[in-house]
Amino acid sequence: MSPLSNTLRPLALTFALCGFITPRTAASQTATASIPVSIFGEIRSRSEGDWPGGALATDVYTYLRSRLGVRAAPAKGVTIVAQVQDSRVFGAESNSTATNPDALELHQGYLELSTMWGPGELKARAGRQEITFGNERLVGAVDWSNTGRSFDGLRVLFTQGRAAPGAEQWTATAFAATVEERGRHFAAVTIPAPTSPAPDHMVAGLFGTRVLGTGSLEGTALFDAGGHYRTFADANKATFDARLRQGKNREIGFELEAAWQTGTQQYQASSTSLVVNQDVSAWLFGARVTRPAVDARRVTGSLGVDILSGDNSATDGGYGSFNTMYATNHPFYGLMDLFLDPAARTNDRGLIDALATASMALPPRTTLKIELHHFAPQAGARAEIGWEADVIAPVRLSSAATMELGYTAFRAGPAAAAMGLGANNTFRHWAYLQLKAGF
Repeated sequence: MSPLSNTLRPLALTFALCGFITPRTAASQTATASIPVSIFGEIRSRSEGDWPGGALATDVYTYLRSRLGVRAAPAKGVTIVAQVQDSRVFGAESNSTATNPDALELHQGYLELSTMWGPGELKARAGRQEITFGNERLVGAVDWSNTGRSFDGLRVLFTQGRAAPGAEQWTATAFAATVEERGRHFAAVTIPAPTSPAPDHMVAGLFGTRVLGTGSLEGTALFDAGGHYRTFADANKATFDARLRQGKNREIGFELEAAWQTGTQQYQASSTSLVVNQDVSAWLFGARVTRPAVDARRVTGSLGVDILSGDNSATDGGYGSFNTMYATNHPFYGLMDLFLDPAARTNDRGLIDALATASMALPPRTTLKIELHHFAPQAGARAEIGWEADVIAPVRLSSAATMELGYTAFRAGPAAAAMGLGANNTFRHWAYLQLKAGF
């Protein structure tokens, strides 16, 4: 049986069970006729070729992601959303590892209650849901991934009343979610069990936007408690981020972003090593000069830099490497995704990414996008990590379907070998062809 048929069969079964979509009696048909119900979905296939160079072999593989959802509004101010997702790799039916997922799961399932409150509209969403803050520097849905990201929790949104989505003068959001349940009843066996249960891994955040002049100001506060990653445990961190954009619809614009991260965590090299208590103090800075995209402007672009603080000695009592938390990092540090976790990839030395981007519209259906990145560690010796060049060509096939071609090349620098990115002056290549249709 083909991967596509295996995907569509459980999705069809899911909706066959939804009796409110295909009611079986005249009475139920009358009862449900007045309930607005919409169905949405997408299928995305992406074939990738990875040529890492050196002793590693070339690899070519294909992802398939299928999503199907229902949105219903049974009463004024009440919305129900359920979305299932199937994620797989062609030819890896029996493989259930994280790198080759094969799973039908609930991607989103939440209840939304909304009402007008003073000058704005108040919404509360409870359940599994995607959450994105601004440019997704700290919290994002990671749509490029074949599985994406969703959170299990509660989100409250307060937006300007009766304003069109995306045109609000201001917005405010608060959320709280459980990242990993570690209680006595439902704990996942991922952490050695102490005498008393470890506290749940939780995350909470605040996000606000305000139109300001020809741009906007955004602010984020993120609180992550009980995190465990790599050789670090009991990580309790607060991250504060501000982003200012100006110059929309002008000849030249700019963007500035700064973040500060503070908290505590524990470092333990192995299960038999001594535990080192660490104070966390890290930062991020980003800047862009842009030629913004406006109507009839065919060529746009930007020059900029992203700097994530690092630590040349990450095993002592102080830790200074910035953690990007729940970010969507694919758009930021090169499309080859060598730095999906910048702290881990650079051995906690941080990252300096000097970049240039350009985009040219090729009517009627195509856009050519080019990016150039130069990478170096922020802490320790400043020997370069390398250069990356990216070329992307998205093509609009129809109002519902797109095709995207991409190619990237990375030339390793002197610091690359210690990070597993190849010997100095060697090249690695990566390319993809993506097809996507949705409704």
